[in-house]
Order: sequence, then C-alpha cells, then structure tokens
Amino acid sequence: MGTTRKSEPSAAVGGLDTAQRVQSSGAARVARAAVEDAARLLSGAAWSDFCRSLEAAGRTILEADGREAPHVRAAGFRYLLGLVKVGIQQASELDPEQPRFIRIVDSDSKAGAENADNAYAHAHIRGDLVYRIRGRRGTVDTFLVEIKEGFMQLGQVRNFATLEASGLRLEPDGSFELHLGGKRREGNWLPLDPAATQVLIRQYFCDWEREIPASFEIECLGREGLPPPRLEPDAAARMLDDAGRHIAGSAAFWDEWVVALREKYRRDRIAPAEFYVGGADDIAYGNDYYELPDGEAMLIEFQPPQARYWAFQLCDLWFKTTDWPNHKSSINHHQARLDSDGRCRIVVAHVDPGVPNWLDTAGELEGVLQYRWIWTRDNPVPVLRRLPVAELRAVLPADTPRVTPGERRREVHARQLHRLRRERI
Repeated sequence: MGTTRKSEPSAAVGGLDTAQRVQSSGAARVARAAVEDAARLLSGAAWSDFCRSLEAAGRTILEADGREAPHVRAAGFRYLLGLVKVGIQQASELDPEQPRFIRIVDSDSKAGAENADNAYAHAHIRGDLVYRIRGRRGTVDTFLVEIKEGFMQLGQVRNFATLEASGLRLEPDGSFELHLGGKRREGNWLPLDPAATQVLIRQYFCDWEREIPASFEIECLGREGLPPPRLEPDAAARMLDDAGRHIAGSAAFWDEWVVALREKYRRDRIAPAEFYVGGADDIAYGNDYYELPDGEAMLIEFQPPQARYWAFQLCDLWFKTTDWPNHKSSINHHQARLDSDGRCRIVVAHVDPGVPNWLDTAGELEGVLQYRWIWTRDNPVPVLRRLPVAELRAVLPADTPRVTPGERRREVHARQLHRLRRERI
C-alpha cells in the first residue's frame, strides 16, 4: 500500500503555492490602489493634494531663513515657477513607452546648482524595455549618457551606467545609434537595471563661441507606430502625485543644502571638492557659501587640477546658477586665462574690475560659490583672499591685461548667442 504524500503541494493553501499567493496578493494590492487613485481623481482629492504640494513648496520659499530680502524672495518664486514647469513636464509629458527628450534644466528653469556649461536632456525609460537613441555628435566638447534611478533630490541616487561621447562608435558623418537594454550587443550599447527610470544626457560646452550642440532622439523598440493607451483616472491621479512630489521635494531638498552650506561656512577659506552620492561619476564638486560686502573682492588662486575639465560658477541663495547668459558668472578651463606662473587667479566682485577672470555676482551680497574638477587625477584646494577692489591691481601679476567695458560687453554678447544655439528648438 503506497504512502500518502501529505506535503504535496508543500505550501498549498486553497490550491495556490507561496509564489502564486504572493503574486496574487500583489496584483490585488495594485488593483485596490488603482481603484483608490481613480476615486481620488474623480472626487477632486488628487487635484487638491497636488495643490497642497504647491503650497508646501511656497512655504519653503516663504520660510527660508536668511532669505527675506524682497529681491531674494522674488527670485525664489521665479525659481519655484521653474520647478513647477519641470515637475509637470516630467510627470505628464514623459512616457517610457513613447519616450522623448526634454530639457529638464535650462537658462530659465534652474535647480540644484546646475552646471552653466551643461545642456541637460532627459527621458523616462523602463528597465524591462529596449530603446534606441539616434544622434549626431556635433562639436560640443563631450557629453555623457547616464542611466539613472531617478532624481537625486527625491532620494533616487543610483547611477547604473554611463557612456561618454568618446566611447561611442560614430559613422563618418558623425551620426550614431545607441541601444539601451535587452541582450548585450556589439557596438554602442548600455544595459538597463530593472530599477532604471531615466536616461540623462549632459553636454559639456567649453568653447561657447564655436561649439555646436549634439542632437538626440529616442524611441522604444517594439512600440513603433503604436499610439499610447487612453489615459485612465488612476494614472492621471498618479501623474498629479508625481508632479507634486517633484515640486515640493525639490524645493525642500535644495533649501536644506543652502542651510547646510551656510552652517559650515568659514569666511576665509574654500571647501575642498568632494564626490557626492547622486552626482555624476567622475565629478568632484566644491560647494561653499560666500558673503561679499560692497567694495570688497574675493581673489581665488589655485594650481589648475590635472583634469580634462574644470570650472567655477556662482549660484544664488536658492542654489541655482546666477543668470549666466547675461552675466559673466561662470568660467571654465577653456575660458580662463592662466598667469605666467601657471596658476589661475579668479576675481569675484560686484563691479567689473577690468580683469580677465572675473565672476560677476549680479549684485548678490550672499550666495554659493561652486567649482567642479572632472576626470581629475588630483584635488587642489583653492586659496581665498579678501581685499578691497581698489587694491586688486597691486596684488595681481604685473602682466595681467586690462579688459575694457567694450570687450566685456562683447564677452556677454557671446554668452547670449551661445544660449540661443544651446537652447534652440
């Protein structure tokens, strides 16, 4: 007589094994959440939640310590409009099954001390799909294609894969194709982690007067010729939630950075550069607060790093770059003049001191000074000296040339034209 195998199926309950139960319960949770989200949208609750997120972001501006001055508060709400635009765009316009690139940061919408030398393009992706990017190299110094978990300011800090322009196989006319995801391929290919949600492209402009931007377009393979599905109420509710989280979360996160920089601030030194979780690979960021009374200048001196790229820039009290198209508020290794001793001397001042390496504060008495060493083999720490603007010439090398007002105006005009080329549509 045979033995009855009571343990078979070993984990059965109601005919389902453990894996099936987990899958079934997970599907049930998703279905319940969809019903709840749809109800929130149709009742108006999802819209109310979104509006409360906007109010929370506004409170961040209104309650920001040390930023009560009327012109600073005005700049804060202008900054918030940019966050609103980007939050809505990335939530409502970017579909991983119908992807396209948009500028998530530009000269009008700024956040998180974005690099004045960078043009940023962003598309949503899904780790289980396959994509093709077609593009043309242009003459921009270089660019990075990064596969990311999401937005650093929302706690999505992982970078899964990076490809630099020099690693691409190009056609003779400068065009290229890059595949993302799926099985490993010969040629241009990047893997997609299951948790990947974004592909980010950073173009690096060094010669602002001559470099031509690269171009990019993206498509999801297998979705060609198919329209997106009809937008259902539950998906619309999640879209509003996503936009609200992005706006309020970004405002709060970057506010905390400014507060932290102010707390660590020491008047007569510049903080060393560090690598940050969530920042791009191979970039050392130097972040420090500054205070600069009228009539005073900051003289920053350093031996240039052993790096392919380096740059300095000024940011305002909301941690966004100063108006770089209309003020000479950033400088990179290509634009800077080195002195005969091989060192670089940068002058930060409210008024034009008539020297080559001037950073224009645009009248801001306080803000953030930031520098980047990229693909660097060392990490020199700049030295800061404060002195009256009237005494600058006495401490600068004797062969420091004079920059006339006309020459400065031509410099700024070149920056304005560069913005038009970089952000053309």
